[in-house]
Amino acid sequence: MSPGPTFDRVYVALKEQVAAGSFAPGDHLEPALIGEALNSSITPVRDALHRLVGERIVEAPRNDGFRVPAPTEAELRDLYGWSRDLLELALRKRAPGAGGAALYAARQLDPPGDQAASTAADLFRRIARRSGNPEHEAAVEILNDRLAAMRIVEGRLFIDHEEELETLQSLLADEDLAGLRRAILAYHRRRQRAAPELLIASRLSRDLR
Repeated sequence: MSPGPTFDRVYVALKEQVAAGSFAPGDHLEPALIGEALNSSITPVRDALHRLVGERIVEAPRNDGFRVPAPTEAELRDLYGWSRDLLELALRKRAPGAGGAALYAARQLDPPGDQAASTAADLFRRIARRSGNPEHEAAVEILNDRLAAMRIVEGRLFIDHEEELETLQSLLADEDLAGLRRAILAYHRRRQRAAPELLIASRLSRDLR
């Protein structure tokens, strides 16, 4: 793998572009074209793409080039289901001193980004961090990366998206775990039911940017 600042720059830029929905689901990612756009040779681009394949942010079906994942309805429902199950698992344990109010205040430290995606990512990260188990947080970060582009679409499809997240934030800050579990279940079930609409919107989102 290419070491050094060029690889790091290309990897970060590509990851941000995929997360931001700059490519449509199923788009092929041509290393030569990406290299031109990022002022890089092909080798760092290929190495970055291979790393993103390992993180399941990019696909390389049958080793026939690279592409942006294009999940089916069933695959998207499974991804949301895994997010729900992982958060439920994290909520079963609380690390000493991991109070909801302190975690709620940490939100302002996160980098800016699309509001819908960054708010959801931060909220679920704090739920995982609350458990005190770094494996929970690592697994949630992977999900945050894989769902980042879809969460941008969620923010456009669900007009009450901000209010929905504010409710989850308040329940976490108040340590109302029973209410938080119910709200997380409802949050993910809503997205599982809306999987067809979310996929259609995600395919159109690049044209709306």
